[in-house]
Amino acid sequence: MIFVAVSSGAAAFLLFFVLVERIFGRTPMQRRLATLKQYTAGDRRNDEPLLRRLQHAAGDVVEQSPGLTRLAGRSTDKLDQAGAQMRPTEWLVLRAGVAVTSAVALAALVHVVAGFVLGLLLGFLVPGILLNAKISRRRQRFADDLPALLQLILSALRSGFTLQQSVDAAVRDDEGPVAEEFARALSESRISGDFEDALERAGERLQSPELSWLTLALRLQKETGGSLSEVLQTTAETMRERAYLRRHVRSLSAEGRISAYVLVALPIFATGLLFLTRREYMQVLWQTALGLVILGVALLMVIVGSLWLRSVTKIEV
Repeated sequence: MIFVAVSSGAAAFLLFFVLVERIFGRTPMQRRLATLKQYTAGDRRNDEPLLRRLQHAAGDVVEQSPGLTRLAGRSTDKLDQAGAQMRPTEWLVLRAGVAVTSAVALAALVHVVAGFVLGLLLGFLVPGILLNAKISRRRQRFADDLPALLQLILSALRSGFTLQQSVDAAVRDDEGPVAEEFARALSESRISGDFEDALERAGERLQSPELSWLTLALRLQKETGGSLSEVLQTTAETMRERAYLRRHVRSLSAEGRISAYVLVALPIFATGLLFLTRREYMQVLWQTALGLVILGVALLMVIVGSLWLRSVTKIEV
């Protein structure tokens, strides 16, 4: 029993490690090199780790099923917003693997039925939560870095470059979500011929009001004329002040957010500590019907409390 529990826990930890590494672990340069390898000749997967090659192979198998491919396609927009370098079928395989491993681990540690159901639920939901966190962090970094990139574009414009040439010079040696999205918009404009439409699609993908304002300013300048450098200068100054105000608000609300994290983590940490040290005190919670009801109510209260604390500490700027 102990061996099964330890093995299941180790397998769950390994899958969660792979999940976090695939979403958060690689640097922008590594993601860029991974993208370039897709267009190289030969077998580009020989130098990849074994787990990634297995994930690629499992994704190829899933793509042979039209139903599973359509199910995996629902995550395409999320993966695109997060800038994740994996196919939707590979993401579906990763979520399914984490869910099954978590279910087996919890079934071995606690009650078989309750642990298996809870493990499937948590294992399938946690990857989505991590992906949403990656998207939120990427959007926040995009909003913070956009004024600096606009300043580089403005400097190139004043040197005599065109707008597309200025964007190309600004993002050529830069990293981060701003450079990635502007480089993608520039590539799309070379195909479709309209840079503003490509920027508008990037703004919708990132849900960035700043990029929508920039697109509107560029279109107004194209229709009415005037100095493009002055338009970008005014837009960059507005975005810089907005980013400063956003950081100031986050610093003022940091104490409330930390308190929310502590209050949410405290019952979870206390439950885990009692489970490891005094398991006989906790067994009644999953071995009796009343205990399962108490667990459900406690979980519901933690979720409601975390959502309430999040709404209190989240201030839109």
